[in-house]
Amino acid sequence: MSIKKQLITLIISAVMLASFFSALYGYKNTVKQLDLIFDQELHSIATFVLDMSKSNQVLPSTADGVFAFQVFKNGKLVSKSEQMPNSKFNASSKYNNEVFFGGKRWKTYLLKENTFEVLVAQPMSSRIESAESILFVITTPLLFALPFIALIVFYIINKSLKPLVSLSQQLKNKNTDDLSEVSLTKPPIELDPVLNRLNQLFVRLSDSFDREKQLTANTAHELRTPISVLKINAHNIQKSFENNKLTNEEFTELQQNVDRMAHVIEQIIALYRFTPENFNQKTETVDLEVVLQDVIGSNFDLLSAHQQNIALDTDSKNSLSGNYFALYTLFENLLKNAIKYSGNKSEIKLTIAHESNSITVSVEDSGPGISDEELPKIYERFYRVDSQHSHIKGSGLGLSIVKHITTLHNGEISCSRSSLGGLCVTVTFPNILVGVQ
Repeated sequence: MSIKKQLITLIISAVMLASFFSALYGYKNTVKQLDLIFDQELHSIATFVLDMSKSNQVLPSTADGVFAFQVFKNGKLVSKSEQMPNSKFNASSKYNNEVFFGGKRWKTYLLKENTFEVLVAQPMSSRIESAESILFVITTPLLFALPFIALIVFYIINKSLKPLVSLSQQLKNKNTDDLSEVSLTKPPIELDPVLNRLNQLFVRLSDSFDREKQLTANTAHELRTPISVLKINAHNIQKSFENNKLTNEEFTELQQNVDRMAHVIEQIIALYRFTPENFNQKTETVDLEVVLQDVIGSNFDLLSAHQQNIALDTDSKNSLSGNYFALYTLFENLLKNAIKYSGNKSEIKLTIAHESNSITVSVEDSGPGISDEELPKIYERFYRVDSQHSHIKGSGLGLSIVKHITTLHNGEISCSRSSLGGLCVTVTFPNILVGVQ
């Protein structure tokens, strides 16, 4: 059963039960009040009959059937109405005596004064008819009001649940590949968190699927070249083996191409690992100086091979809340790019600077740098700078990974001209992540 039907059924049932118990309570109170009124009326009639009897006035022997009476003086019946029998009733108290005669049940009242005794009786049916008449007057408006109450309840519930029904219908009509946002006109406050979470989920799913499609397409395209090269290397080695002309250079070239493919695959795995959907949200306090020292130490042989000089300039406060492995991957990619693209005998400088609302890490080199036109494109997956860098082999994933990890740490990345003459990459983390050392 739908929520709408449940609410309508429950509310209308509650209204009907409340009306029933209200009518029942009113009926009981009405009967009590009527008994008091009729008892007072019996007393008034008994007083009137007594006064008439004391003044020796003739009382009517017939009545309209609503009241009956007996008058006794010194225990002897001196007057009565037509309905009353000749015998005396045993009335032990003034009220609450019920007797049966003439085919009816009667309520009696006994009034004694000196030698006179006056017994007045009233049919019980009169009281019951009066109570039922009042009950009918009370319940009739309720019976007529119930359909209108039901219509009002239906209208209010239908209007209140209209946004929820609309949201349900939109979700029901969505195709499996439709990840567009859902919207409601003036949604209630209670649905705002639901809409926000749903739309955030749709956006994340859409971005994730787009990344997966792009990554799959670009990976297939990127791996095609090294695989083709490896096939050529294998073919050349086979031919050289058949002609007994194998040389060490052919195996060296094969090893380089294998390393290149391994590097591409490692970068693809890292890129997948550091997407928002797969990033481990658990963080720890990370000392950026230690991270950079570890990165420099791991790549020292590569720096020596290129005869490059490197400097590390740190601030007194350089700790933040993050993931050590992710930050290590981020800065290793930046350092390897600087080593690769700045050329032999170049200068590389790493700087950590703490400001009032942020902490920044800059990686700059003295290489040829990148043109202003190409700066916005360097974060794209598999994009490689042309012109003077076209001879350098790479996967084109390094800065894309760097940007993803920076985003996961709520940071920003920017590129500019270095004071050393080459490229300067600056990663800025917000103050909320900065720890106190």
